[in-house]
Amino acid sequence: MATVTFDSVELDMALPEVVRSVDQRVITRNAAASLDYNPIHINPAWAKEVNLLGKGTTIAHGMCTFSFMTSVVTDWCYSSGAFISKLESKFIKPVRPGDTITCKGVVTEKHPRQKGKSFVVIDLSAENQTGDKVAVAKARVILP
Repeated sequence: MATVTFDSVELDMALPEVVRSVDQRVITRNAAASLDYNPIHINPAWAKEVNLLGKGTTIAHGMCTFSFMTSVVTDWCYSSGAFISKLESKFIKPVRPGDTITCKGVVTEKHPRQKGKSFVVIDLSAENQTGDKVAVAKARVILP
């Protein structure tokens, strides 16, 4: 894998996509990691009975989707010594068991600074298998 540096990055550069399949096991493991055991995440029978949002299924934690989007950045540049200094996200639609989430990133800004402080801004998005956007984010990434 090539080293990612501030000078090697171009505006409008697309980062490699990250694709994740979501099933109840993924959601339940995320509940354990986050200590968020809300029944809308971990109890399919309860979710079916309550029928929140009219689908009758559990939904993934927003932070699970957020972690998928963040993987676009970390998979791309962390081995080069880069790091994320700021993240902002917005969740648009729920992610459900059976969804396949495709996360994308595009470099939208470059900010040259003194060595070790130059950063780029990456617009991130996550879509389900039908092309519906489920989340968006912006990441500020310090690059060597």
